[in-house]
Amino acid sequence: MTETADIAVVSFERFINGNDEDKNAVAKELYEAFSTVGWVYLKDHGIPQSRVDEIFALAKTFFSLPISEKLRWKLTNPEVNQGYTADGAEANGGIDHKECYEHRRFANALCPSDSDLPTFKPVLDDFYSQCLTLGLQVLKCLAMALDLGDTFFDKITTKADPQLRLIHYPSIARKVVEQEGHARIIPHTDFGLCTLLFQDSVGGLEVDPFHTGDFKAALPVPGTVLINIADLMQRLTNDRCRSTLHRVVSPKAAGEVLPARFSVPFFIHPDPEAEIVPLVRGDERARYESVNAGEWRTWNTSRNYGLEKVVAA
Repeated sequence: MTETADIAVVSFERFINGNDEDKNAVAKELYEAFSTVGWVYLKDHGIPQSRVDEIFALAKTFFSLPISEKLRWKLTNPEVNQGYTADGAEANGGIDHKECYEHRRFANALCPSDSDLPTFKPVLDDFYSQCLTLGLQVLKCLAMALDLGDTFFDKITTKADPQLRLIHYPSIARKVVEQEGHARIIPHTDFGLCTLLFQDSVGGLEVDPFHTGDFKAALPVPGTVLINIADLMQRLTNDRCRSTLHRVVSPKAAGEVLPARFSVPFFIHPDPEAEIVPLVRGDERARYESVNAGEWRTWNTSRNYGLEKVVAA
């Protein structure tokens, strides 16, 4: 039986509404989580559960459309990385049994219109704004914990274009998803700054905090958003914060046919022009070379989807 990961549950209310002492206390708690297991359950985060439930209902409506309809909005450009991807389209070293829809901040050309799905875009736009506000608060909190000043991330997130993803894991036979090289999501790290994750009650997410192959379950905790550090933040903090492996596997309590699962991650990336240079102190050496955030994002997306960058004429 898979053990449960030791991930702290932290209330964010004291950071949103508290005084400086409260804010610093929350910052310390978050940093403790991000520098050890790389994950935290955040409660009292300011996004109403009714809105989260609404987003999951929208996802179910969208993914219930015929595949021919969903392919009208097929993602084709890794630099834009917006639109629909079918089951198996994202396979970085294996086969993932899921389908996705990606929503962005500035341009959503491959988004269902009101005539296609009434309220889909305006509701996603509003939820996106709520996630962006929360995500930037988490970055501010982390900057305080690192003694960087609470405005440190402002200069690299002015034009930030995070990615809101709706994910549907279709009901599938256990023997299919447990074949060699198959999974609901194969083990991976996220490649931006950090990720906010809303998950349903089905389960299956597992984390490997120390990259030893010892995966532990990150069970759904009602009323929380699960937040994890991603690769650019690990590079930027010179390994002070940990971007750790995670995967989605068969829920342990499921039978021979796995139930459908839905999740909604919000991937926070810096401005595409930002240069991510490791922060070193004293005689500490940089453990990574600097990278351009936009090029890093496009390269990772191209690799994940097997797409080539589209060059404008």
